[in-house]
Amino acid sequence: MTDITSLNLDDEDPVSRMRRLRSQQRASVSSTMTHLHSAYFGTERDKLLDEEMNFLIDALLEAEAVEDNRRVGRLREGRALTVTGESGAGKSRALERLFLKREEFADYGRKEADCPLVSVTAPSPCTLRLLGESILKAIGYPVERKLDENVAWDLVHTNLALRRVRFLHIDELQHVFQSRSSLEIGKVQDTLKGLMQDKEWPVWLILSGLPSIATFLAKDPQVWRRTRHVVFRNLQLPDDGPMVRRLITFYANEKGGRSVEIAKNSEFIARLLHAAMGRFGVVIELIQDAVGQALRLAEDALSIEHFGAAYAARTGCIRDENVFLVATDWDLIDTSGLQGTDDPPPEEVKRAGKKKSKKS
Repeated sequence: MTDITSLNLDDEDPVSRMRRLRSQQRASVSSTMTHLHSAYFGTERDKLLDEEMNFLIDALLEAEAVEDNRRVGRLREGRALTVTGESGAGKSRALERLFLKREEFADYGRKEADCPLVSVTAPSPCTLRLLGESILKAIGYPVERKLDENVAWDLVHTNLALRRVRFLHIDELQHVFQSRSSLEIGKVQDTLKGLMQDKEWPVWLILSGLPSIATFLAKDPQVWRRTRHVVFRNLQLPDDGPMVRRLITFYANEKGGRSVEIAKNSEFIARLLHAAMGRFGVVIELIQDAVGQALRLAEDALSIEHFGAAYAARTGCIRDENVFLVATDWDLIDTSGLQGTDDPPPEEVKRAGKKKSKKS
């Protein structure tokens, strides 16, 4: 046993102390879980995103191939791509991976790097001023005081050009539209349009968030006609059953080292999709959490009890409201407790928990 009196605790940083105090078993589980969380399961959506990024890059290069005074029509302005889907659909992770793997965006994420792409997440709550300041910080401009809205966006235009940023990604764009009047929404549309139409330095936009952002953008025909779209739809049975089984095999067996006989159970697959509300990213998170539960219990086979424990930990539900553990009527359980704060439950849902069907 380590003699704590022999340690100079003043020289030990907090993270090192946590590592020292952690058991070997916990460290082993964490090592596997780190591998699990780092793994990425690619789908046809990734191929589509890659193709759409090719389109944006080609549109930029086509404009650059023409002298400034000869650019007309579509060659004079940037374009936009929207990537939409429900909270937990996997949009942000897919885009992050795309940006990191594209050689055109070498050194992506480093403020001091010469990368033509910058990514920001719209703060919540958000105003145009706050969004402008977030962009300035992301490109390395020192924001030391509160800026007026018009000043912030003048600086955005200037610094995007100075730092030669040609692509701007704004995630969670719906934050900018929330609780805004039609006048303010119009200002947002004009601001985005202004980035694409900047005569000196047009910018190509990648806008991601909930499906509502497409609704807002569609209200401005000038923005809409410059925009292409990728939609991350929810998973559903029977079409996506085989892919869900592959997800379980990939994360639980190939990465987590657990046997996955449970993946052959069709009712379990249906329960998993219902628990995750069909959202690709949430399905993966539940699988990862269930594998973590199996690892901590040192159990070799992934079971529905592991998923039940993972679901309970994330929702705080009792056993009678656990979609994985109840014997019947699991499909009548409201699973909206797993959703994010930006995705309010449907209006018709009055309460969480189990909703009993009427017997005839």
